[in-house]
Amino acid sequence: MRRRRRGARRIAWAVPMLSLLALAGCAEAPSSKSTATAAATAAAVDCGRIAGNGRTFYESSPTYTDPRDDGEDWSSTAPEAQGLDSTKLRRGLAKLGNNASLSSVLVIRHDRLVAERYYHGSGAQRSNNVHSASKSVLQALVHIAVAKGDIGSLDDPVADYLPEYFGNATPDKKKITIRHMLTMRSGLDWTEDSTESQVEETSNWIRAILGRDLVSVPGTTYNYSSGNTHIVSAVLQKATRMSTCQFAHQYLFGPMGITAEHWGRDPQGVFSGGYNVYLTSREMAKFGLLYLHDGKWGGRQLVPPGAVRAAQTRTTQVDDVFAYSEGWWLQTISERSMYFAWGFGGQFIYVIPSADIVLVISENTSNNGANEEIDPTEFIRDHLLPGTTGPGSGP
Repeated sequence: MRRRRRGARRIAWAVPMLSLLALAGCAEAPSSKSTATAAATAAAVDCGRIAGNGRTFYESSPTYTDPRDDGEDWSSTAPEAQGLDSTKLRRGLAKLGNNASLSSVLVIRHDRLVAERYYHGSGAQRSNNVHSASKSVLQALVHIAVAKGDIGSLDDPVADYLPEYFGNATPDKKKITIRHMLTMRSGLDWTEDSTESQVEETSNWIRAILGRDLVSVPGTTYNYSSGNTHIVSAVLQKATRMSTCQFAHQYLFGPMGITAEHWGRDPQGVFSGGYNVYLTSREMAKFGLLYLHDGKWGGRQLVPPGAVRAAQTRTTQVDDVFAYSEGWWLQTISERSMYFAWGFGGQFIYVIPSADIVLVISENTSNNGANEEIDPTEFIRDHLLPGTTGPGSGP
């Protein structure tokens, strides 16, 4: 949603430097108490409450508060203990804080949260609209559904799952696959930040999206579209016989102790496919760690390794800097390859495998006019990577 906008209040240095308990990948398994809490969270989630009354592509509602205090999941460490220069880190964080819409910056190295900063009144329990960063979550959910056998393959035609919308479709339109949708190569006419307003005025968003003209052969032309990913959510719900919200909490969020504070849905009850999902910055960090550890959490394979590989595999070189894969973006900084979730207004989850780093940035988009989206490149290039030492410090 609302793709790119790039562009000094006093920084609120809220929380001391913390460290994430080793919950992911090869790290130590979560305690039985953590596991029981996660299971209870998944079972108790009320997706009707989470959805509320929102029926819009772009929600600029105020932030939400996560009622759960996850302090027990975190412990202290110094950046130097994980091979990071605290002076370089501090300077970089201070510079980022000159952006008046910045909400948070978290840096994780070697499974430890070595820097956590909240700005301009934000805090650890504040839940923001992560916008299109949730397209990366959707990619995980689809791969989980394939692994479970609910969806046969990413190369299945969308028409196999939503035949009621393809009765009068052309043969080419019937060839649009789930993969085409995830990689933004469906061929359907769409102008991001504009077409959504037309779709919102209709009573059936799925019909309106799939009714768009086919302007290129499916699989041939990249065109960023939140309409594509909303269709993927509809496919997921039809295939799994669960709402996308329920499926996410049972098979992905719940086992990680994550609960979305809000998740929009359309007039037919299809949960937003890659937009209008509200998470805290720590929850975003957990998702980044999951991918850093090849889809494992607490020794359990939540997301298939193939999904993590696909996230790092370029399908389109979008411009001189960025490439796109499946719901994820790719970039090279200081000769290091990295991939990241990217949401409107400055919502980022960077995964930097060669440095064993996850970087999370969030910004406040409740006031569109005041938002100025950060470009994290300078912080990563000039402050984060130069400050790394020890294992994972080389390119």
